[in-house]
Formats: sequence, structure tokens, C-alpha cells
Amino acid sequence: MKNNSPPTASSLQSRSAFTLVELLVVIAIISVLMGLLLPAVQMAREAARRTQCQNNLKQWGLAFQQYEGSFKDIPPARAADGFLTWPVTLLPYLEQRALYDRFDIRARYDAQDPEVLRQGPPELICPTRRSQGALSRYESAGEPIGLVGDYAGNGGTSFSFVGDAWSSFDMEVDGVINSGLSAMNPVSGNRLLGRPKGRFRFANIRDGLSNTVMVGEKAVARDYMGEPGGWGDGAMYNGEEPGTAVRLGGLGLGLEANPSAPGPGTLPVFGGPHNKLCMFLFCDGSVQSIPHEIDQFVLAAICSRAGREVVTVGEW
Repeated sequence: MKNNSPPTASSLQSRSAFTLVELLVVIAIISVLMGLLLPAVQMAREAARRTQCQNNLKQWGLAFQQYEGSFKDIPPARAADGFLTWPVTLLPYLEQRALYDRFDIRARYDAQDPEVLRQGPPELICPTRRSQGALSRYESAGEPIGLVGDYAGNGGTSFSFVGDAWSSFDMEVDGVINSGLSAMNPVSGNRLLGRPKGRFRFANIRDGLSNTVMVGEKAVARDYMGEPGGWGDGAMYNGEEPGTAVRLGGLGLGLEANPSAPGPGTLPVFGGPHNKLCMFLFCDGSVQSIPHEIDQFVLAAICSRAGREVVTVGEW
């Protein structure tokens, strides 16, 4: 005989409840889905950060183009020892005129307003490596700490030159952004007698603007971030430390993601924090992602200004 009596509350409750096994299965499924989703989210975030890094370099490229068009030279890495570095000279072309005016462009780094030294454009920082506003931990000669940066000028290669020629004010170099010639940047009473003058202009880049690096990401040891000297990651504006704003590339100077602690006296190299890639701005304003495994002879070719090497874009 068919039972037409309505279900009791207890029977409905027993039917709607999960068993322990069912609950564990649901939790397991959610965990698997989250495990699959998390790498995808991380990849998407890194892609966005890499795009921002590329945009930063493009903005620097536009600034260099405008500066060279105005002054007929590429800004020096530093005009004289202890003076300001190339990012300061380009501030007006990054819509940072107000900040630029707070610097004394003819004075040494240690004579600047310490508060100004802690400020800078967002284009100085690669978001994959660190957050905006990061400061140096200390400065080698006791100068004020300042804003750090992730992009360095191309100081040349390891070919033909030894020692500290790349950072000198009188020796021949094969880079693009090097220390200014002392004869072009006279100093009196700890002040430059004129604006910072660079050695080169675009016409001196005989290998071609599209084949020569202007700026690249700095290799920085993770355990020594924000440290100057041989670690090459002090205050970005401090011309007392040439390796902070300049890097080299070539034979024996390959790209590195996390260089082993180099220590004082070693040569600074390029290398990005992205997955086996380093971003480079070329002199024509283009931005290229170059793998860390690039052949060092090819790297030397794109870091030399006038080596007459034949390099096809994309060989790396």
C-alpha cells in the first residue's frame, strides 16, 4: 500500500546534509582547482608586470630621443666623480620637471636636498623586482641614502678594455652611456661649470641604433638589494658609484638573474628578474626581451657602439 503521508522534518534534514566523505571530496576538488588556478594567476600577474617593465623602458627611450634632439648629445652616466647620474638629466622628459627643478644639476650628489634624493619617477622601478619608493640601505662614502633603480645605461663590453676604463673620465670606451670626458665637464669649487655633457650622440653609434643597447635591466643579487659598491644597487642618482647606473655586457659578462655576491672591484652586468629574460631598450627606442642564455659574443656585439659586428635582431 502506497504511503502518501508527508515527509517529516527529520527525514528532510537527513536527506539535505552532507556526509563526511562527501565533504572531504568537495574540499579535495576545490583544492585541486585552486592549485590549477594559482599558477595561471601568477603567470597573468607576471605578464602584467613584464608589460609595465617594457613600458618603463619605452618611456626612457622617448626621453633619450628628446634629450638628444635638444642638446645634440646623449647624457653621460655621470659628468664627474660624485655628481648626479643620467636619470636626473632626463627627468624633464618624463613629465618630472618639478622634481628636476629641485635638484642642483651642477652640484655633487652629497650637496643635494636629502629629501629630493628619495624621490623619482615610477619608470625607475621594475615591478617584478620591487615596489615603488625603495631606498638604498647605505652609501659607500656616507652620503645620504636615495632612491634605487632597476635600469642601467650601457657602458660597453669586455672587449679591448681592462680595469676601470668603462667608468673613467678620460680613457676610450665602446659603450653609449659612460662617464663624461673631464675636458668637456670642468669642475671648480665642487661645481660643474656647465650642464652635464655626454661623449656621444646618435651619429656616433655606427653599428646602428636598432643594433645597439641604450639601457638594460640591472643584475642585482637578491641578498644585497639596495647596497652600493660592488653590489651595484645603491642610490640611483649617486655618481660616486658608477656601477649603480651603468652595466656591461660581453665576453665573460653574461646576463644573470641572481648574481653570486660579486663584492667590490668586480664588473657590473645586466640581468632581469623575469623568468630567464632581461629587458633591453635599444637606441632606436625599441624594447627587446633577451634570454639570459644569449651567446656572449652576440651580447658583446649589441653592447658595443661601433664594433662593426653584424647582428640580426632576434638572433638571441
